[in-house]
Amino acid sequence: MCNSVRYAGREYQSPRELAQLVGGVDHLVWLDNRPGEMNSCLCPVDLEATLGHAGFRWERGADPMEWTAFKGT
Repeated sequence: MCNSVRYAGREYQSPRELAQLVGGVDHLVWLDNRPGEMNSCLCPVDLEATLGHAGFRWERGADPMEWTAFKGT
């Protein structure tokens, strides 16, 4: 299973989907510092950095591949 991010009742499973949440492709942070395939899984995306830079807090579920994002304090 690959990483996924949940926010406001929606699940984001690809970089293309996550880009919609964080404000665009330019806001994705890649683990190897170069863009990956936009329709792949989220494994090449640095989720902590991507969500943090976009102003989200997050927590990981019982399954460490499942991330839940929160806005605000």
